[in-house]
Amino acid sequence: MKKTILLASVCAALLQACAPTSSPREGSSSMPNTATSPASSDVNLPAYYWRLASATDAAGKPIAALQAGVEHQLRLSFSQDALNIRGGCNAQFGGYTYKNGVLQVANLASTMKACEQSLMRLDAEIGQRMKGELRATLSGHASEPGLELVAQDGSVLKFVGEPTPETLYGSAGEIMFLEVAAKKTECSHPLIPNYQCLMVRERRYNEAGVQQPTKDKWHPLYQSIEGFQHQDGVRTVLRVKRYDWKNPPADAPKQVYVLDMVVEQDASKK
Repeated sequence: MKKTILLASVCAALLQACAPTSSPREGSSSMPNTATSPASSDVNLPAYYWRLASATDAAGKPIAALQAGVEHQLRLSFSQDALNIRGGCNAQFGGYTYKNGVLQVANLASTMKACEQSLMRLDAEIGQRMKGELRATLSGHASEPGLELVAQDGSVLKFVGEPTPETLYGSAGEIMFLEVAAKKTECSHPLIPNYQCLMVRERRYNEAGVQQPTKDKWHPLYQSIEGFQHQDGVRTVLRVKRYDWKNPPADAPKQVYVLDMVVEQDASKK
């Protein structure tokens, strides 16, 4: 059986070198290059993924529907002109501006999947609060930042900042496509005996998003792809971002691969 996963806008997505959480541009608006509060001049909104840590109403009581967001690690991410929300059922996205401690969020658009009710309620609750003007407070410093948002109904959402790959590795990622073979292969590893490598080859697409003939040969990848879990017997095509690691540890690779999107899966050889 062959299972193919294609997102609704996959042809356009194949050609856009964007982070996984910043590809949609609906409702985009401009923002200052430096999104910081006066008290936290070294914290920049787009430099982090903001993971929901707690959510309370105006009376200080936990918001039950948003507890699923803490458990499922709901997070915000900011490009220079777009806000994205992930971790519920659907991705939500829209434009924003940040100035003088006020986060102004444009009307959010959303993908249209159906999921379990708790995640659907989570989407509705976070979408209801992430709109219009929110009072924003950045705290901590670059290594341990925090973000507090006070919505128009008085509810308080607290987030913890986690560095994006661009921040972590110190470079802009390069979009590329990798086809991952259904089976791993044994390969040489200086520290791990009988190490199993992914077998990969690069895939290319033209400007219309049409796959081109594959010229790259299969070869072992002597490292993992962050965010990707290989399933034995399943061939997969991935859109990844490849980063040059500016200051890697002595035993770490100089390039890092991070999953951006699963384009296709084929279990026919399982």
